[in-house]
Amino acid sequence: MKTKSPKVSLIIPVYNGADYVEEAIKSALSQTYKNLEIIIVNDGSKDNTDGICKKYEDKIKYIKKENGGVSTALNLAIKNMTGEYFSWLSHDDLYNPQKIEEEVSQIEENTIIMSDYNIIDENSNIKQNIIIPHEVIERHYEFALLKGYINGLSLLIPKKAFEEVGLFNENLRCTQDYDMWFRMLLKGYKFKHIPKVLVSTRIHSQQVTNTSPKMITEGNQLWIDMMKELPLDTKLKINKSEYNFYREMIKVLKETPYKGALEFAEIKLEKLKNIDIDLEKYKVSIIIPFYDEPITILERSLNSILSQTHKNYEIIMINDNPSKYNEKEIFKLINQKNIIYIKNEKNLGVSASRNKGIKCASGEYIAFLDADDEFLNDKLEVQLKELVLTGEDFSHTSYKRIGKEKLIINSGKQDGDICKQCIYSCGIATPTVMIKKDFLTKYNLKYNEKIQIGEDTCFWLDILQLTNAIGIDIPLTNVYIDKESAAYNTEKQITGLKNIMTYVLNSERLNKYDFEIANLSKAYINMVLSFDTNNSDLLYEYNKIINSKSWKITKPLRLISKTLKTLKNEGIKLTIRKINNYIKLKKGEI
Repeated sequence: MKTKSPKVSLIIPVYNGADYVEEAIKSALSQTYKNLEIIIVNDGSKDNTDGICKKYEDKIKYIKKENGGVSTALNLAIKNMTGEYFSWLSHDDLYNPQKIEEEVSQIEENTIIMSDYNIIDENSNIKQNIIIPHEVIERHYEFALLKGYINGLSLLIPKKAFEEVGLFNENLRCTQDYDMWFRMLLKGYKFKHIPKVLVSTRIHSQQVTNTSPKMITEGNQLWIDMMKELPLDTKLKINKSEYNFYREMIKVLKETPYKGALEFAEIKLEKLKNIDIDLEKYKVSIIIPFYDEPITILERSLNSILSQTHKNYEIIMINDNPSKYNEKEIFKLINQKNIIYIKNEKNLGVSASRNKGIKCASGEYIAFLDADDEFLNDKLEVQLKELVLTGEDFSHTSYKRIGKEKLIINSGKQDGDICKQCIYSCGIATPTVMIKKDFLTKYNLKYNEKIQIGEDTCFWLDILQLTNAIGIDIPLTNVYIDKESAAYNTEKQITGLKNIMTYVLNSERLNKYDFEIANLSKAYINMVLSFDTNNSDLLYEYNKIINSKSWKITKPLRLISKTLKTLKNEGIKLTIRKINNYIKLKKGEI
């Protein structure tokens, strides 16, 4: 049975910490949670650490020992602690007063509590807030460790965890913490995240991670061991496939100095990529709605499919403008056994036409091709293989945009959990997408038929709320644009942005992302004002947005962002002058 107010042992290991240890002790003593013991272990300091710690001997347990490294100090403290829970505070870091109280309130069986944290400098000034993606940890707590989100000083750990997995590895100087958390993970302990900043970690030149030559060698070995020892069923649970696990680990390791571990993951991924897969057993349904494209352009699109290296496909063509086309020409064009032809009785729009195609598709996967665009020869094969290997449901690629000039659009770099990003910056082009049919059926996902411009982004947002994106940064589609395309048509861009804003603000799941909505609104306003400042209809829409609840709520964020940008670009004096002028303007003084 869980103790309502369990005793917590707050451990402070210190070596030559005279510059910072008193500040750490004070932050420990200021905790609002009172069933607390504070243990300081002096690991053979040669500076005035001893004198500082002795000032607080009546309020702490103070242990002195010969120097042996932080692991030896922590292990000695664990052996002497009387609390049910362990909390580690490095001598140069700080706790917020509510740290222990907040975490004790979230205690669960076999669970390690963690929080967000600040980064501070040598003078305790906050330099950055590190906000851990809460939903990621809630979905799979293993990501707390595997994506490097854990800061050891933010943790609250049951003492019995050490009894089950053992003490810190005293041979490690830099990675003893992550080595311990990994052992606890393997033993069945979960990580629970509190989405609050409860601690501050200090960055300075004397830290072991900045001075020890072992940092790289230990770090490489740690990550290699984690990838080797994590059970396969865990890899499959959190990443759907072993291939996808190593694909995700590569993204994490690219942001670290651990090149040896990165190379290990890349070799593993390449081996998995080269396994023999019978892709031809998977059918792809390619949906092509057409409205006013010339027959020759339709033929170009069809030929790009007929020349695909992957041969198991069906083509679903939807005629959304029956009065325009000569039926004989159409039937001559589609005289192929794997082409399904659907003729709308009247113009229904691109969204309704694509929905018809999705409904009648018999393939395991669905791809879209606009009638004036074309696939490169290996588009289906490359994309299908990546989806099969990863086990994911949604994929898109980069593409070549062909108009006044030819540009490679590297939209395939948008990868993983990109839903929030896509609210204000969605680079996904419809002909680059491939989706698992069962996924659409399971969640009853379809295009919003009331939307004709921006309908694709709204559809992707529906999808990306439920699954990750597999981005492939290879241009596998040619997207042709002309003066009527949204890329060159400002009025269409404005309509599209307005449609996306309306969709997002009406979505219970998406309308909470105020920062992203503010950026989307900013793009809309800039587009409106640059297009036609005398257009009363557009100005009406503009005024409606800036007077909306969402726009008002995000106003502080916009002001802070603008202030920080001014500080960076123009310096503090000019920034203060601009702030003063803004205040006077609001007061009507200027």
